[in-house]
Amino acid sequence: MTLNNRLLGLLPSSEWDRLVPQLQTVPLEPKQIIYHLRASIDYVYFPLSGVISAMAMMSDGSAIEVATIGNEGMSGQTAFNGGDTSPYEVMVQVAGEALRMKTSVFMDEVRKDGPFRSILVQYSTAFALQVSYAVACNGLHKIEPRCCRWLLMTQDRVGSNVLPLTHEFLAIMLGVRRASVTEVLQPLQERGLIRNSRGEIEILNRAGLEATACECYRVVSEEFIRLLG
Repeated sequence: MTLNNRLLGLLPSSEWDRLVPQLQTVPLEPKQIIYHLRASIDYVYFPLSGVISAMAMMSDGSAIEVATIGNEGMSGQTAFNGGDTSPYEVMVQVAGEALRMKTSVFMDEVRKDGPFRSILVQYSTAFALQVSYAVACNGLHKIEPRCCRWLLMTQDRVGSNVLPLTHEFLAIMLGVRRASVTEVLQPLQERGLIRNSRGEIEILNRAGLEATACECYRVVSEEFIRLLG
């Protein structure tokens, strides 16, 4: 089961065996709020499947995604850096399952300065890079390459060519109007890169999406590989 979460899969077997009793398998439901903005982080989550989004929220209720989390990582890593509340609204975008651990137990474990902590230091570095590039990408790049980057990141975590996504949800993730999503997906479909249908987007030509995506996808992906394999 550890291999379903690649972060936990890096642990030595003895460390994993010791942590197993502290982990509980829970479902991840679409649009489920894992953490509300500035709410207490009571549990940390290690996804086995599905995708979670961390979103920056404005006072008027508008939002934009700043990080995508799948089975390569965890949510709630702010606790690792000393925070006891979430700086983001964290929501499930694609259904799946996760292993969760009480934050109090998590903090006891990372204070031991063993393999678990070492792996989390590397993940924290990669996660911070993802957030910084998301901010830069949202401010500097056009919607089409940003959308391609987002679809590629989601496919990496879902592990399927078919992504269960509505235009409404994609608009929230990209911080744009719903009409803008339709406008950007139509040319991608006409070029044979995707098939867009109600409630799902199928990736038909990944290489074409990679060529259209901005550099942010490559930079962040390479950093995760460098740090975590």
